Amino acid sequence: MPSQRSRHPQITVAAALAAATAVVLTATPASSLSGTPVTDGSRAFTANILFGDHLKGCSGVLADKSYVLTTASCVSPTSGRPVSGKLQAKTTVTVGRADLNTGTAGAVVEATDVIVHPDRNVALLKLSTPVTNVAPAVLSDQAPAAGQALQSAGFGRTATSWVPGLLNSGQFNVTGTADAVVALEPAGNAALCQGDAGGPLTRENTGRQEVVALTTSSWLGSCLGGPEGETRRGARAVRVDDLGQWLKDNVTVPGPDTSNLTDNRALADFNGDGKADLAAVDKNGTLQVYRGRPEGTFEPTPTAVGTPGVWKTVQRIFAGDFNGDGKRDIAAVWESDRILLHAGKGDGTFNTTVTLSPQNATWAQLKHLTRYKLDPASPRDGVLATRPNGDLYAYRVGTNGQLDFNGGKKIWPDTSFNSVIILGTGDFNGDGRDDVVGVWENGALVRWTGNAAGALDSGGLAAAGTWTDLKIVTGDVDGDGKIDIVSWKGNKMSFHRGRGNGTFEGVGVQL
Repeated sequence: MPSQRSRHPQITVAAALAAATAVVLTATPASSLSGTPVTDGSRAFTANILFGDHLKGCSGVLADKSYVLTTASCVSPTSGRPVSGKLQAKTTVTVGRADLNTGTAGAVVEATDVIVHPDRNVALLKLSTPVTNVAPAVLSDQAPAAGQALQSAGFGRTATSWVPGLLNSGQFNVTGTADAVVALEPAGNAALCQGDAGGPLTRENTGRQEVVALTTSSWLGSCLGGPEGETRRGARAVRVDDLGQWLKDNVTVPGPDTSNLTDNRALADFNGDGKADLAAVDKNGTLQVYRGRPEGTFEPTPTAVGTPGVWKTVQRIFAGDFNGDGKRDIAAVWESDRILLHAGKGDGTFNTTVTLSPQNATWAQLKHLTRYKLDPASPRDGVLATRPNGDLYAYRVGTNGQLDFNGGKKIWPDTSFNSVIILGTGDFNGDGRDDVVGVWENGALVRWTGNAAGALDSGGLAAAGTWTDLKIVTGDVDGDGKIDIVSWKGNKMSFHRGRGNGTFEGVGVQL
C-alpha cells in the first residue's frame, strides 16, 4: 500500500476563473469525497492516483486492464497542459480498494506513460502491469442531460478529514452541458473536494454503473481547507460518454488478423500460463495457435502446429484434457468419422496424433461436438454432442483412452437442442460442474446448468443482446478463474467476460 501523505500538506487552490466558473481541483493533495462511503463494490473501478512523493493526488477510473482514465489537469506537474509520453514522476495507482487504510483487495500498480486527449481535459495513464482482479468500467453511450442524477466517486478529502483514505460517493444533478463540460449541483450533503478530480460520475443502467463524465472542478464549499466562507458546492465535469472510439484506439493492442481463419477454432490454456490460447485452422489448412496475453487478448502472430496444409478437410476442432494428464489437448473430427487426439505437451506444442474415437461411431454426423466433463471427479474430459434427432448426449473417455460411444448419457429430456445453433461448455457458475451455453435459433444466448445428477437444469438467459449468426468458444481468456466467451462473425472477434455466476457481458470487447 502507498505510504500516507503528510497530515498537514500545503493547500494550493487555483483562483476562480470567473464568477460562474468553479475552482480547479488538481494541484492539491488527494483524500476522500464528502458523501457516503462506497461499500458494495459497485464502483470498484475507481482509482486513487498518487504523484511523485505523494504530495499530489487525484482519482480516476480503470478503463482497461492496463489503463486508467483521469483528467489531464491531474497529470500536469504545472498549470499547463501535460504532454503525452513518459510520466516524469513516480505515479502509483490503487484500484479495487474502497478503504486505502486496510485490506489487500484490488491492486497497487505503477503508471508509466500518459496519453492526453487532443482537445479535452482527459488523459489515459498506462499501467506497468495489467490489473486482472478488477473489472474495468464501462463507458455510457448516452450523453448527460439536464435534470439527470449522477453518482460521483472519489478519494478526495471530506469536510472533516485531510486524508480519510475512503472511496465516497454522492449524488449530483445535471444543470446543463456545453462544449463537453457538465454543470452539476449537489443533492443532500454531497461535495467534491481536493483529490476528487478525475473521479467518475456514473449513471445506473440495468443494475450497472456506467461512466458518463469525470470530475474536473468545484467551488470547494464544505471541504476541509476550502476557501474561507465559501458555501457553494456546485461542480464541473468533462464528458467521456462519447470517447469510446478514442479510448479503443489508444488501449487496444493489435490482436490476430482473423481474415485468413476458418470457423474451426478452440480455446484452452495450451502453454500452462493460466490464460487461454486460441487454436484455429487457417484457410491454407494449417493449425495455428495464438497465445493469450495478460490483458485478455491474443498475440497477433501465431505458431503453426503440426504439418502445414493437412487440416483442410477437418470438420471441427475442440479442446480439453482428454487423456487426464493435466495438459490441454486438441481433438479434431474428420470426414472419415474419426476423432484424432493431438495430446498437449503443456508448452503450447503437441505430440503425435492418436485415435480418440472407436471404429463403429459416426461422430462427423453429430452436431455441437465439444468438450464436456460428465463426472467432475474424473481427470479426463469427455465430449458433448447433439444426435441427429436432437437428443443431447455426454460421452466419457474410457480407461482405454477412447470415447465410449455406446455408453453415452442423455442429459436433456427432449429434442429441443435441434433449435440450438452452437454450444459452448465450462463451469460458468463456479460450482465445480460443467454447464452449457448455446445460441438459440431466435438469437438469444441461453444457459443450462449442470446438476448433481449429471444432467442439465434450465438456467435462463446467459447474456443480453442478439447473438444471431455468432460462433462461440469458451475458456478463461483473462486468467481470472472465470470462464469467458469468445464470439466471432466474419473478421470480427470479441471477448465477453464471464461474471462467475453463469452470466456474461453481452457487449464484447473486440479482439
